[in-house]
Amino acid sequence: MNANTGRLRYASFLMVLVVFAFILAARLIYLFMADPQRFPINTVKITASYQHITHKQLESVLTKYLNSSFFTLSVRRLYSDLIALDWANQVQIERLWPDTLKITLAEKTPVATWNNGMITGDAEFFNEGGALTDSSLPHLSGPTNQQKEVLQVYKKMSKILSIYGLHAASLEWRDNQAWELTLANGLQLRLGKRDLETRIIRFCKAYPAVFAERAEQLASVDLRYPRGMAVQWKK
Repeated sequence: MNANTGRLRYASFLMVLVVFAFILAARLIYLFMADPQRFPINTVKITASYQHITHKQLESVLTKYLNSSFFTLSVRRLYSDLIALDWANQVQIERLWPDTLKITLAEKTPVATWNNGMITGDAEFFNEGGALTDSSLPHLSGPTNQQKEVLQVYKKMSKILSIYGLHAASLEWRDNQAWELTLANGLQLRLGKRDLETRIIRFCKAYPAVFAERAEQLASVDLRYPRGMAVQWKK
């Protein structure tokens, strides 16, 4: 063995020791910072104006993390658990030195019910099978995963109706692709499969002169005729 080989092995041995010492030091530092007794989370501040997410739901999520150290608490996993709550729309989590966790939470805002759940203004479906708490919301229904198209049609119909002082309460897109709209006064409008805007405008123009004075007696109006409409009166 020559001198160069000996020095090379000695240098390699020193390098291994340095790497091992670095790993050991990093592990000791991690264990020190991960000790919840030294760096506990003593305070959780929740900033939110929520009505549907309950304290019990929040507690069930947070209890899994409060035994973690201030430094090693997994913000990413906590965020995932909180945003997975059905009504959660936005979640922000901050660590505030030395022992505080601040959570900012905002709920989804429903614009309509959809089948057995609700949808937001972006047609995001949520609260499936849950209680429909706001009876003033319009009710939309149709084939699964078609809520975006139904919401768009509802908005167009509502805009036209509002010009004439009328309001829609529900819109249904049936399995046969036909549309049926119900006004706030309970009057059902059968719109068919096409020319929806043309048909609803025709009805709105006729409503003041033909139907307004007898609106309470109306049951439904069939607008699927090209030049007219069929009226069904209540018995």
